[in-house]
Amino acid sequence: MRLKTITVSGPNEFTDVEELVKLAGRYRRAEIGVQVSGKKASFATARYWWLMALYMYCIKEKKIVPIALHINSDWVEEFCQGDVAQELINLLAFCNIDGTPFVRRVQLNFKIGREKTPDMEKLLATMKRYPKQRFILSYNPENAEFIQAMHETGTLFDLLYDSSHGEGIIPETYEKPVFKNVVQGYSGGLSAENVEEQLWKISKAVPIGREFSIDAEGKLKGEDGHISLAKAEEYLKKASKWDEV
Repeated sequence: MRLKTITVSGPNEFTDVEELVKLAGRYRRAEIGVQVSGKKASFATARYWWLMALYMYCIKEKKIVPIALHINSDWVEEFCQGDVAQELINLLAFCNIDGTPFVRRVQLNFKIGREKTPDMEKLLATMKRYPKQRFILSYNPENAEFIQAMHETGTLFDLLYDSSHGEGIIPETYEKPVFKNVVQGYSGGLSAENVEEQLWKISKAVPIGREFSIDAEGKLKGEDGHISLAKAEEYLKKASKWDEV
């Protein structure tokens, strides 16, 4: 099995753009995950303009950083109904200096039972409007049936498995990949202190020859409640050792 992506989630308007880009550039599997919603990233918020500053810095310095937008709350409900926020339209249209999309992956954090159940046809139609992006579906027991039905349509996507619904709880055991042809990501309580141990546990669930990904956020925060680049670097450094196994 091969670790494909090591995601650092949570950088925001309190994160230094230059230092973040330098950090991501030191680790070839690194991805930066940014949480967005109408409340957090509309035109009137600092986060939207921080994302703009991140993009402009990458263009100016000719840097390419794998970015994933994690879409939540009102924006994910609207997206699933075919109504994409203008802010998202803008961000998903940006390209790097080599023509690749600035936002490489889009994670749809819909949680059936806590938010509206997506309209399958409308969601698939919306996803097709963004062929350059790879979509990640947040997977949990509540939406398993819906995602199974999506997979049966032949739609390509990645999965992020977190049975704790983003609460940062480490599972006792890790589930095997749900689908044979889908890259499965794992999250929930990962940190710089435990990522090596958890990678070994994940490896017991992932069949030989398969790719998988990991995503950490909560335990990478500092005392101020925002992402600590020092903790993020330690997490990336330890997780990157998996390439050497």
